[in-house]
Amino acid sequence: MMLHLATRLPDGALLGREEQALEQLLTRTNAARFVARPADIQTEGDRITGWREARDAVVAEASTPNVGNSRFDSGPPGALLCEEGRNCGFTLPGFAPKVEAFTAAILYRSSGQARSLLSVSTGQANNMIYLNEVDGQILAQDRSGTVQISLAAGQQHAVKSAILCYDGRALRLACGAEAVLGNSRVPGMDHPADFFIGCRSNRPGLQKTLGQSRIHEVMFWPDRALLGSALAEDRDMLAALDRYLRWVW
Repeated sequence: MMLHLATRLPDGALLGREEQALEQLLTRTNAARFVARPADIQTEGDRITGWREARDAVVAEASTPNVGNSRFDSGPPGALLCEEGRNCGFTLPGFAPKVEAFTAAILYRSSGQARSLLSVSTGQANNMIYLNEVDGQILAQDRSGTVQISLAAGQQHAVKSAILCYDGRALRLACGAEAVLGNSRVPGMDHPADFFIGCRSNRPGLQKTLGQSRIHEVMFWPDRALLGSALAEDRDMLAALDRYLRWVW
């Protein structure tokens, strides 16, 4: 028996439209989206060399220490696998001449020890803002120790989401319905910056900062601070992302 609705549901109310609404707003807000799916994984032989942006705009290259360490699981859902103690990360080099504002979101699974999830680095001589999961807590902080904020990461092995945001004056972190603010300007970010996924930098070593996780999606806004924004377009973007996380994942 088929159910017929007498009234027309509003746009976005039907399952399946969340993906379309998300894509439209990602395009409007100049975001890069990386989805772990076979078509977007670049390889040379058995080695994963890059992660192509979903609309083929850019490619996140394997980080310098990632010499064939990355593994891909086609799922569903697809995932790039990070192993404890091994650099399995990717980088989007030189995304901005200096860091004025950015937002990054990640969807992943872990047992609570993912360690390095994302980072925005202005080089070893300057500073870095990074997202880290330790003992079931997600921490957003900078390398110089100016600011550190944290939230509970969510249930083990369930899909987790985190949004990291910096607007030049404050660092923000959101996980699900929870959000926290670190009211401090981060020094050393007025330099050319690289974006890293699954690691903190191109430096070899640092095994203790590399944990185990399954990364499903990453979204990156290189010039927008979505959290706390009063702009209608930014609020629409966050609402679309929330609906996508709620109904698709």
